This record gives sequence, C-alpha cells and structure tokens, in this order.
Amino acid sequence: MKAAMQKMQERIAQLEALAKEAPRAAPAATTAPVLSASSLGANASVTAYGKLDLFTEYNSGGGKGDRQAIESGGLNGSRLGVKGGADINEGLRAVFQLEAGIFANKGTLAQGGRLFGRQAYAGVEGKYGRVTVGRQYSPLYNAIISYDAFEQGYGSPTTDGNVSTGSTRFDSSLVYASPKYKGLSLNAMLALGGETGRSSDAVAVAVNYENGPFDISVAYQNDDHASSATTLTENSFVGVGYQIMKTKLLAGYGHAVTTPDGGLKTTRNEWMVGSRTAVTSTGQLLLSYGEGRTEDSSPGIKGSVATIGWVETIGAQSRVYAIVSAHDNSAGSALVPMGTSSAANYTVNPGDSAYGLALGYQYWF
Repeated sequence: MKAAMQKMQERIAQLEALAKEAPRAAPAATTAPVLSASSLGANASVTAYGKLDLFTEYNSGGGKGDRQAIESGGLNGSRLGVKGGADINEGLRAVFQLEAGIFANKGTLAQGGRLFGRQAYAGVEGKYGRVTVGRQYSPLYNAIISYDAFEQGYGSPTTDGNVSTGSTRFDSSLVYASPKYKGLSLNAMLALGGETGRSSDAVAVAVNYENGPFDISVAYQNDDHASSATTLTENSFVGVGYQIMKTKLLAGYGHAVTTPDGGLKTTRNEWMVGSRTAVTSTGQLLLSYGEGRTEDSSPGIKGSVATIGWVETIGAQSRVYAIVSAHDNSAGSALVPMGTSSAANYTVNPGDSAYGLALGYQYWF
C-alpha cells in the first residue's frame, strides 16, 4: 500500500510540473469579436434564403422548327438573398433586403448580370406603414401578378406579353406601403432617374381592397423614360378575385399606351382570366387564358394564350410541376410560352402558333 501511495504522489507532482510549463492562453483582446444583441439592435435578425427552379422544356409549332432545353425559372425565378432588420425603438423597425437573381441551369447572374438584380433596399416600418428605398418591385407589377393564376410562371399571359406589366422593378425608387385599414391598403412608388437636364422618372400607385372571399385592385403607372431612354409608357390595370371553396377565381383587364419620342403612339387592350384549385392536400390545378391586342395595327398585332398546369408539393421545401401552354398569333404577333425568368426562349415567325410543355422541379430554403 505504501509503495502504491508513493507512486501516486510522484505522478501528481509530475503533472503539476507540466501544468506550470504549459503556455498561457492568449489575451482576451486578441480573440475574435462577438456582436451582442445590443450592438446589433433589439430583436435583430438576418436570414439567408434561396429558391432554385429548374425545368425541361419542349416547344413546337413555329416555322423555325422545334426546341428542347433545360431552363431556370419556370414557376418562379431562381434567387439567393439575405434579409432582416432590427428595432430602432418601440413601434419602429429598420428593415433591409438584398436579392440576386440567378440562372440555375448556367450558374450565372440574371437581370443583366446585376449582383442584386431582383431587389436591393433598406427602410423602416411601423404602425403607419413601411417606407423603403432602393431597387424594388413596382406596385403595378405586384397588383397584376396577384390576378395571374400562374403568378407570371411558365405560359402565363403576363410572361409572354399578352398582358403588359410595365417595368417589373425600378432603380432608385422610394416605395410606401400603407397598413391595411378595414380591408383597404395602398402602395405607392416614386423612382428618380437622376439625369441632368432630362426626365427619366416613374410613378406608380396601387389601391387594394379585401372583404372576405372578395378582393379587387386598381393600379396605374407612368414610366417617363425611366425604363427606356426614348419612350413614355402608361399602364393601368384592374383585377378582381373571388374565393369559392377550394378555388380562387381571378380576372384582370389592362390598358397600355406607349408614346415613343419618334414614331407613332400605340395603344393596347388586354385581359386575362384564371383559377387556382386545391384539388388535393398537396396538389394544385392552375388554369389561365389571356388576350392582348394593339389597336389600329397593320398587320394586326393580336395574341392569345391558354395554359393548364399542375403543381405538386413533395416535401417541406420542394415541389414539382407540369405545364402545357398554347399560343395563337395574328400576322403581326410572335408571342411564345416562356418561364418567368429564363435565360432563353422559343422563337417563331409572326403569325405562327406556338406550343410548350414544361416539366420542372423547385427547391427553396
């Protein structure tokens, strides 16, 4: 027993000697800084997110021949983004969002190669509404796609151009979104071009009303050379929706006037109807029909599109879809089915019919 105790004491002494020779920890000042909740602001949050939408497409009907492709952005545009905010004080919160559009089939940036081509804004929100500044969606665009059964997805009237949406987004824009009061809300936008000695601004407004199963939106946009250096464009739209059991019925009418600096003014009348039906707990049936016609055009510029689609949710963060679309064009029209944010699309000669089949997969996080 004495011998065992002696060996244990010798071992303890040995370990104590090694501990004294070990290097000291680095001073606290050299460690990586950690941001506290107070340094970020109360209730601060930052969320990274993304959506990848890929589909295979087959087109036919045009005199130029058929087309087979794998594309990005069938139902929704593929994107990567970050968003968040922090409380400034009680009832007032700072917010921001940066969102890059991508062609997932190619791994390249969309929106002309912009880093944050989909959205890039910062602002504040509180009980009186939300004010944001930067590159943002137009209130007119948001109103129109709310009454598009495919929400500008593959084969919809708003994607191919039968129903005009005007410019989707505007740089250097100030957007105000009011709180909802008795079902009524307002979105307004002012975009400033910032060019010396010339007009290049845009204004847009959308008024929305909801009452039970019924909703209606009225929107107007005046694009005074903001999107095109040589053209003034005015768009007006009214949309109506009604929920009947598991089906949402949708209808919209649009009027677009384009006045180039040189050349003739053109006027278009456009309309669309559609529905979204939750057929099963995971499957949705989409139907849409739309027409657009340019007045007093020669040859006639008129097109129509009929589209049917099925969207099946297969997981908490993924779904698949199948869409068939058919276009009929007059002698001056060459509209075709396409994705909401595709790198390329089918092309036909004016007056050709155009058919499309899209089979797609979507994953988001």
